[in-house]
Amino acid sequence: MAKTTLHFSLGPVQGFVAQARRTRDFWAGSFLLSYLAGQAIDHIIRNGGEIVFPAVKDTEGKLDPLLQAIQAQRNGSSVKNGPIIGTLPNRFQARVPIEFDPDHCVKAVEKAWRRIAEQVYERYVLPVEDAGCNTRSIWNRQIQGFWDIVWVMGEKEDLLDLRKNWRNHVPAEEPGDKCTVMGNMQEISGFIRIKQKKQQSNFWKQVRDRARVSALDLRDNERLCAVAMVKRFFPQAAQETIGWPVAESFPSTVYMSAVPWMAETLEENKEFAREFAARATMISNIRSEYRTNIDCLEKLAGTELKDFITLAGHCFFINMLENDSLWEQGTKVKRDELIIMLRGQEVSPFYAFLLMDGDRMGALLQDYPDDKKNISLALNAFSHQVEDVVKSHNGITVYAGGDDVLALLPLDDALRAAAALRQKYREAFRVQASGILENRATISAAIIYAHNHAPLKLIFQYAQELLSQKAKDETGRDAVAISVWKTGGPMLTWSAPWQVIIQENGTNLLEKLVQDFSGSGGDEKKFSSSFFYNLRKRFSIMARDKWLPGDMDLERLLGAEYMRSRDEISKDTALMYMRDLLKILHQYRRREDGQIDTIKKFNPDGALLVKFLATRGVSV
Repeated sequence: MAKTTLHFSLGPVQGFVAQARRTRDFWAGSFLLSYLAGQAIDHIIRNGGEIVFPAVKDTEGKLDPLLQAIQAQRNGSSVKNGPIIGTLPNRFQARVPIEFDPDHCVKAVEKAWRRIAEQVYERYVLPVEDAGCNTRSIWNRQIQGFWDIVWVMGEKEDLLDLRKNWRNHVPAEEPGDKCTVMGNMQEISGFIRIKQKKQQSNFWKQVRDRARVSALDLRDNERLCAVAMVKRFFPQAAQETIGWPVAESFPSTVYMSAVPWMAETLEENKEFAREFAARATMISNIRSEYRTNIDCLEKLAGTELKDFITLAGHCFFINMLENDSLWEQGTKVKRDELIIMLRGQEVSPFYAFLLMDGDRMGALLQDYPDDKKNISLALNAFSHQVEDVVKSHNGITVYAGGDDVLALLPLDDALRAAAALRQKYREAFRVQASGILENRATISAAIIYAHNHAPLKLIFQYAQELLSQKAKDETGRDAVAISVWKTGGPMLTWSAPWQVIIQENGTNLLEKLVQDFSGSGGDEKKFSSSFFYNLRKRFSIMARDKWLPGDMDLERLLGAEYMRSRDEISKDTALMYMRDLLKILHQYRRREDGQIDTIKKFNPDGALLVKFLATRGVSV
């Protein structure tokens, strides 16, 4: 039977995934995108096609867990312990019979999407439909016209990119008041707030009251479009729509930032944790993180201190306990008791947002067309290890499909997790596609240490820029780019090839410098905050200069500055300390042949990053 290659893409990724308020919104967007792509993949397989990139079967022929669940549900079988991580890509290639009609894939995606949307509508909107103004019409318009599905048939690898240059999906400009999460779409009450504020407010109040929606799921100031409603409430309707339940609770960014402090408290002061939990649980609706499943907390708490790790994240931060608008009336006395207990505690408000992506995958496929199957199997093997790696580093996986990874982690664990994932990626290619291909297959990462008040959608957008522009384009790939994002935006940015961070003996250079700064390795503190800030102040001219003296001269300059900040330290010792520090003050660029050039340009953000990691941003 004659066959051809189908190139398929489902979007918009940015418009669907990135526009999110809660971590659960973020996860739901990623999962639904993967699930809907799975509908197209399932249709192809059922009609004589085969997915060729990326692989949906491992080396033993076992199907991807999400695809396996989709097929079981379609066949009427019950799905127990169904997957909750999106592992199927929104873009793929398949070999299909020459007479195959890709529009049937489009219809499969749209049918599944309408089924999910209709269940959400019936449960959460239909009971209050009569309180809206054309609510059903708005809903239908937004659900039916949302997806941008592109396909093309042919053998060239770049056909889909060429097809995307010819855009025929231009969303119509939406009328009326806009959604507070997806700001380009109309909120579904249909009222204009400037003229009909009372009716609009009444509609959303009825959604909360009559549909029994909690304040956590729908804030008083939130007014959502149809697509945002589906993302927000899909988890509660998952059993009826996809055939298996999914997690209804994901750790908030606030909770994730508190994890290092919670873990230390459980290790060092169980009595404090027990008393804190006893007082906190006297406040209603305080146990909203009841299914977080953070590895270190589950192991440390056991069953004895389960109450402590299921507390809502905002009860660990004094400024949030002081904010009356976050709490029900009548809770102030109990909150004040928690505030007193937290005085003197250093709970970091920062968590880590990790984004990773394989380097030049398109070029790899073009240069090694005969190895497409091996490349595909390597990506399959890698993606199915991601969740275990992230979990072992106390994080949660949002998405793991092909060469893409998206995860949230505690501040302390993100760099180690990224390094471990890079190692798994290289090992997967070493096993499945050794030799030249193994050396070409690299992966880059972006890590944002974000304040827990920073909007998730801005963090996601910036992470993509950091990954593509800083780690890949500027640093030359097989690199990590790191930024610290306070409430007002990025405050420092640093990047380096992985080989600079992970030394030949396996030492993580950044972690070593963090230990030197904090003295956490058992030795005395080698660096001080004043020394690092003086670096930025005194060497700021060098940061702008295109020319720098050689490393020996820089060591002497830094050593002299270091000796000014320390008493009774020898010149030789000062120079020894400066050698490791100097490695993170340079900028680097990987050449096309893989060699790394040290750019003679001084970047003090490397030192400030070490200070940030050592202090967890508490004093930043």
